[in-house]
Amino acid sequence: MGMMGGGMAGGWTSNLGGGGHGPRSAWASSASMADGWDKEYGTLYNPRLVRRFGRYIGPHKKRLGAAIVANAFFAVAFNIQVLVVYQALQGALENGILSELDRIAIAFGAIVMVSWGAEFLRQWLMANVGHPILRRMRQDVFDHLMKLEHRFYDRGEVGAIMSRVTSDVQVLQEMLTSGVLTVIGDIFGLAIIMAVMLFIDWQLALVAFAVLPILIVSMAWWSKRARMAFLETRVAIAAVNSTLNEDLNGVRVVQSLNRESENAKRFDRINNWNLRATRRAGLLSAAIMPLVEILIALATALIIVVAAVRLSGGNLDEAVGVAAIIAFAIGIQRFFDPVRDLVLQYTMFQRAMAGAERVFEVLDTEPEIEDAPNAEDLPDIAGHVHFDNVSLEYVDGVRVLFDLDLEVQPGETVALVGETGAGKTSITSLITRNYEVTEGEVRIDGHDVREVTRASLVQRVGVVLQDPFLFSGTVLDNIMYGNLGATREQAIDAARVVGADEWIERLPQSYDTPLAERAQNLSIGQRQLVAFARAILSDPRILILDEATANVDSQTEALIQQAIARVLRGRTAFVIAHRLSTIRSVDRIIVLEYGRIMEQGTHEELLRIEDGYYAKLYRMMYAAQESVEFDEDAALAVLDRMRERTSANGRNGTNGTGSRTDSSEPALALD
Repeated sequence: MGMMGGGMAGGWTSNLGGGGHGPRSAWASSASMADGWDKEYGTLYNPRLVRRFGRYIGPHKKRLGAAIVANAFFAVAFNIQVLVVYQALQGALENGILSELDRIAIAFGAIVMVSWGAEFLRQWLMANVGHPILRRMRQDVFDHLMKLEHRFYDRGEVGAIMSRVTSDVQVLQEMLTSGVLTVIGDIFGLAIIMAVMLFIDWQLALVAFAVLPILIVSMAWWSKRARMAFLETRVAIAAVNSTLNEDLNGVRVVQSLNRESENAKRFDRINNWNLRATRRAGLLSAAIMPLVEILIALATALIIVVAAVRLSGGNLDEAVGVAAIIAFAIGIQRFFDPVRDLVLQYTMFQRAMAGAERVFEVLDTEPEIEDAPNAEDLPDIAGHVHFDNVSLEYVDGVRVLFDLDLEVQPGETVALVGETGAGKTSITSLITRNYEVTEGEVRIDGHDVREVTRASLVQRVGVVLQDPFLFSGTVLDNIMYGNLGATREQAIDAARVVGADEWIERLPQSYDTPLAERAQNLSIGQRQLVAFARAILSDPRILILDEATANVDSQTEALIQQAIARVLRGRTAFVIAHRLSTIRSVDRIIVLEYGRIMEQGTHEELLRIEDGYYAKLYRMMYAAQESVEFDEDAALAVLDRMRERTSANGRNGTNGTGSRTDSSEPALALD
C-alpha cells in the first residue's frame, strides 16, 4: 500500500520534538504559521467565532439573560456600598452623633444580602449554561470526527486531535461560565463605581481616573507580547498530548526495544518546552498585575495630596473631605478590582479565541467522502466487484494505483500479493470507500460505490485486519459491535463458526468477560478470532481479509482456514496474505507491483511462467514455507491433542505445566 503522507493544512500536524529538530524548531515553525493566523489566533475578539459560538448559547438564552440581570444587581449592590459608607461617615462627622448609623447599618446589610443573592444566582445559572454547552460542543466535535475519512487521520496525530476535543473545548466552557459574565459584571461595576465617585466629588474622581492612560498604554504593549505566548502554550500542550498518546499506545514496542530512557528524554524535552511556554505566559500575566497595584497606590496618593491641598486652602469642607478620602480609598480599590479582573479575562479571552478557532477548524473540516445527494441504499448483492480503470492518489500528484482494471465474479476468492507498497490494502480500501478514487470507478453489482449510501455499503462488506481492534466491554459486546441487532445466540453461533466458542466458554465469565484496554487480556490469536466472529455476524456478501492470519499459530490458523472455507461459500473475498496455505487455495492470485497488476491466475498457472513476477516472488517469499509444507490434517490432529490435554488439565486443576490454574484469570490457550 502506498504511504500516506503530507502535512495537514492549517497547522494540523504536530510532530513536535521528534527527530533532530526538537521542540524549539517545531515552535519556530508554529510561530511562522501563527504570523499568518494573527487575525484568527490569539485575538481578543473575533466576531465570526463569537457568532458561531452564539448558536450554542441560543438554547440557553433565557438563563443567560437572567444571569446577566443577576450580574447587574450584584454590580449595583456591591459598588453602592461605597456611597453608603460615605454618607454614614459624612453624617457622623458633621453631626457628631451616631443616631443615623442604625438605619445606615440596616441599609448596608440589605445591600450585602442583595449582592450575595445576586452572585449566587449568577453562579448557579451559568453553571447550568456552561456545562450543557461544553457537553454539546464535545459531542458535536466527536460526531464530526467519526464522519471524517481515513485520509484525515492519515494526516493528523491523535494527540493533537484529542487536544481539540478536551483542552480547547474546556477553555471555551471556562470563558462562558466565568469569563463572559465576569467581563459584563466588571463593565457594570466600573460604570457604577465611576458614577459613585463622580457623585461624591467629581474633582477627586478625575484625579483617580488620571492614571488610566498609563494602564491603557501598558496594556497595548503587553497584549502584543502575550498573544504569541498564549498561542505557544496551545501548540505545546498539543505536542505533549500527541507524544503521550503515541508512547502509551506503543509502550510494548518501547519496552521490547529498550527505548524507555530515550522516549523519556524526548518526552522530557517536549514537556520542558510546554513548561517554558506556560511560564512565559504566566510571567506575562504576572507582570501586569504589579502594575495595577502600583496604579492603585498612585491614585490613592494623588487623591490624598489633592484633598489635603483643597482642605488647607479651604476649598473643601473638613467633614466632607475626610469622608470623601475614606470613601475614595475604598472606591479606588473597587475601581481597580474590575480592571484587574479584565486583565485576567483578557488572557482568558485570548486563549478562548485560540481554542475556538481550533475547535471550529475541526468542525469546518469537510468530509471528503460523503453520500451523494441522490444516493440510494445498496440492495442485496451477489458480490460482483469491478475496478474500472481506477487510479488513486493519497497525496496530490503521487499515485499509488495506476489504471487498475480488475473484475471479480460473485463467490470468487482472489488473493492480492506483492511487496510492501504494491497497493494491496489500497485496493481493498476502495471497496469500502475509505478513500475516494482519483480516476475511474469501483462498481459492486453495477452500482458505483459513490452513488450508494456508505452505511448500506459497509453493511455488505466485512473486514478483518491483521491487527484487530477490540473495544472496552465484554467479549459478546465486541462480537456484536458490527451488528447490534443480532441476538446473543447469533453471536455465539458466529463464535462457533470460527472455532472461538470453546476457549470463550473457559473465560471467567464466558461471553460476558470484560476485556482490558485493547483486549490485552486476550492473546493475539484470540483477538483475531473475535474479529472474525464480528465480521461473520454481519453476514457480509463481500469479505476482506487483510493478512488476517498473519499473527496466529498454525493450529489457530487451521481453525480459521476451516472457518474461512465455510464462510466464503457464496461470498466474494479479497485476501491479502503472505502464508502459502492461504494463497494456494484461492481461485485467483492478483500480483501487484507499484500499483499495477503484473500478472493474474491460479497458483499453478503463475508458477508455470518461469520468468514471471509471481514465480520470482514465490521463490523469494514462499519457497521456504513449502519446504515444510503445511499439513492441515496433521495440524488438526495436534489441535485435537491440545484440546484433550486442556480438558484433562481442567479436570485436574492444572495448566499443562504442573501449575495450578487460577479461575480468576482468563484461560489463554491459543497463542
